[in-house]
Amino acid sequence: MHLERISFFVSFAVLQILINLVNIAARPFVYVTVEEPFTYETNVHTDTVGVERFDSLESKTYRSYDSLFGIGRRSPITGTYNDISIATANMYGGAKSSGKYAYASSDSHYELHLDNSANFFGLYVTAADGRNSLRFFQHIVKVFDISVESFLQFLELSGGRKRFKGNPTYVRWWGDYGNDKEEYIFIGFYFPNGVFYDRVQFVQGHGGSFESDNHSVGNWTRTSGRRVMAVMENE
Repeated sequence: MHLERISFFVSFAVLQILINLVNIAARPFVYVTVEEPFTYETNVHTDTVGVERFDSLESKTYRSYDSLFGIGRRSPITGTYNDISIATANMYGGAKSSGKYAYASSDSHYELHLDNSANFFGLYVTAADGRNSLRFFQHIVKVFDISVESFLQFLELSGGRKRFKGNPTYVRWWGDYGNDKEEYIFIGFYFPNGVFYDRVQFVQGHGGSFESDNHSVGNWTRTSGRRVMAVMENE
């Protein structure tokens, strides 16, 4: 009888492990990609993709800013940024070092609220550091979050991280790029079938800033760039 009870508990434990493995396998992956160096916008294949470049805005903090994502008054992609700060392009921010860019300063964040859900998001991250992170929500449920540093660590495993060091539009007279200790890189997030987001938080930890540009929103049909990570969405 004692052996039977042990056998029962062992079998039950094995069953639980198998159930957990099945649940993990059933959870879809979010593909995270990188475009080639010197690429400031996505080449994603979508029916419609909108891009917010921030160039028409003043250099200040907006409590609320409504975006048409560069498509026009009849844009199918619309949303509102809350508590977003805008700055004139410099060595640390701005695609092609021109126009304007968005940033979150130390110990702060800003948000993008979409009027309709999407399953693709891309952005040009400049002067990347370990305190930059992104959180994606569908209504109040967080579906995915990632730190830029964890992405860069995966990129480093393939030997590709150093290709993105330095601002490619700030070339110093001896040939190096300006701010060559940090990365300048376009990152894309592709959510699987049936998984969408309608809110994004751009979070900066203690110290530094989270600079980015060319926020791109759409619904993808085929990925663009090189897949660097395939990460399970949040439960």
